[in-house]
Amino acid sequence: MSGTRTFLLELHCEEIPARFLEPLTAELELKLSEWLKANQLDLAAEDDNEATSFSIGLYSPRKLTWEVLNVPVQQPDQTETQVGPPQKMCLDAEGQPTQTGLKFAEKWGVDFAAVRFEQPAGKKEPCAVVTLTKKGRPTKDLLAEAMPGLITSLHVPKAMRWGNSEFEFVRPIRNVLCLFGEEVVDFTVDGVRSSNSTWGHRLHHMANPAPVEIQRPEDYEAALEKAGVVVSFDQRRTRMEAQLHNLAKAIDGRVVMDEELLDTLAEIVEFPMIVRGEFPKEFLELPKEVLVTSLKEHQKSFCIEDAKGELLPFFLAAANRMDDPAGFVKAGNEWVLKARLYDARFFFAEDRKSKLELRLDKLNSLTFQRDLGTYREKSIRIRDIADAVARKIDPGMIDDLRGAAMVCKCDLRTLMVGEFPELQGVMGGEYLRLEGKTNIWLAVKEHYHPTSADDGLPSTPMGSALALADKLDTVVGCFAVGIIPSGSKDPLALRRAGQGVVRILWEQAWAVDVMELARIALGVVGAKATKPESDTLQALESFFRDRVAYQLEQAGYAGPVRRSALPVGWSNLVDLKARCEALAAFAEDPRFASLAQSAKRIGNILKDEAPAETFESTVLKQAEEKALAARLAALESAPDTTTLLTTLAELAQPLEAFFTAVMVKCEDAALRAARLSLLHRLRLAFLRVADFSQWQ
Repeated sequence: MSGTRTFLLELHCEEIPARFLEPLTAELELKLSEWLKANQLDLAAEDDNEATSFSIGLYSPRKLTWEVLNVPVQQPDQTETQVGPPQKMCLDAEGQPTQTGLKFAEKWGVDFAAVRFEQPAGKKEPCAVVTLTKKGRPTKDLLAEAMPGLITSLHVPKAMRWGNSEFEFVRPIRNVLCLFGEEVVDFTVDGVRSSNSTWGHRLHHMANPAPVEIQRPEDYEAALEKAGVVVSFDQRRTRMEAQLHNLAKAIDGRVVMDEELLDTLAEIVEFPMIVRGEFPKEFLELPKEVLVTSLKEHQKSFCIEDAKGELLPFFLAAANRMDDPAGFVKAGNEWVLKARLYDARFFFAEDRKSKLELRLDKLNSLTFQRDLGTYREKSIRIRDIADAVARKIDPGMIDDLRGAAMVCKCDLRTLMVGEFPELQGVMGGEYLRLEGKTNIWLAVKEHYHPTSADDGLPSTPMGSALALADKLDTVVGCFAVGIIPSGSKDPLALRRAGQGVVRILWEQAWAVDVMELARIALGVVGAKATKPESDTLQALESFFRDRVAYQLEQAGYAGPVRRSALPVGWSNLVDLKARCEALAAFAEDPRFASLAQSAKRIGNILKDEAPAETFESTVLKQAEEKALAARLAALESAPDTTTLLTTLAELAQPLEAFFTAVMVKCEDAALRAARLSLLHRLRLAFLRVADFSQWQ
């Protein structure tokens, strides 16, 4: 028996929560791969042109499917070598088998003639050895034995049981499809026996009550699509995205795209069909963010905008069926959405009856963090930190920035943010804009940004300063009361907030020391702190250094550039960026490899030494050391990093010559001191830009 076949397994269940679909599919795909390898059914082909096993994971709301291509029909024969007693115990003086030798052969079921004598690895003398061949089994039989165990071994965070069954799974299994080529792999799991049939969309089976028979794995996806189920997540997503754009384009609009929402829809529907609906134009009076968020959260729908970015009175929703001839899906979505938008308009109108700043005292009843107090207390801290930030970057914005800080959290007490928490900040800015606070509304609206590595910074310097103060208060305040991220634990997203601090300083090119800001913020936290100041600052220094290192990596600087630039100073990001840019420009210069070696030698020589800052150049004797001393003034007077690096690069050959010809730690005390001082001054010049001993 030879050749390969495709293996197909489908578990048809009650609706599975979307968050479990991809992890469960990936887990069994991994378990199948490991099982195939363990049973020698996933071996590399001897012929490079012959395909080897390849697995595909598919899923939809009621189906978990695994398909493995090119699985051998027969398990290969397996051989194993058994080592027995030493030869001298198995053969007598005449070379005849002893009782020990005969028992060894009997133990493994072979004739003594099959026993050979050789010296295995790790043995000091020849021993009895026998090679056993175990006949490979049909793959179909192996699969039938393995599948129940593999399925029950799947990890389900919230496993359930039904009826009297002891079987635990994410949802009840209603049908099992399992084929190896055209043959059914016969097994039972939770009382459900495998077969060559499955079920399509519920609406399909209202007109076609019989199950969908699958003759061979290659027919699976096409047969299911005819029955109303597109089982591939990627296909559903791709088709839905195309429909979204086409339906929007048909009315001269474009989709307000949301990748997260598109992923969600692709996970919760079985058939990728999008319908376009309408809502009354009067709701366009609501802020754009309100409409977009309301449609997303309540109806899982997309908005459509025109070329200017203004919303149109249309939406796009998923139908989860093959057609909608009577327009029931469209009408139902329109009816529900209209009711939701009436609610949103009511919340908006009620919020506008009082000014945003009048909600400041209400923040006293809203706790930010148990040890750090209420959001009103946080607002005061943000104001004081923002004041210090403004004095360093632009004193002209101090008054406006202080005012923005005191109201930036007030929208947490609005009805709109109570309904849609993701609109915090956005609604505060919109209400301030409508109140005529043109000086601060945009800063308040954007002060939560950046919320992720892909998110942009606030669009104004004031917004960035306010965001910086808010994130500093969160990070430093939490560290001051002992809330510090560790491992994968970061419940308050402090790493994200810390990265936001670094990104703002980096992208705004504000020459403000990160740790200086941290000390200012720690001073503002004041008596709220429960940990010693020195311990908190030490933890913050390690935390922010890691965030800066990540920023350098994200900026695309090569490893040698990052490793050499960070040790000589990281907390002033403007200076760090300038040094990294200059180093990156010189990164390919071969002279820097030589400089790195010289820097290491200088460090080794100066270890445990205390050289003087100055030296008498007249004491120097050899031409090589005098040449270095002559270049020292140019190094120390270099006006910028680029000039310094150019000068350093020119030192590569003179330094090699120096170390070849000069004995630094000579017997002459005065000469030794001068040479050590020269190297010390050179190292200080190096450290103005980088630690070249890390350039590797």
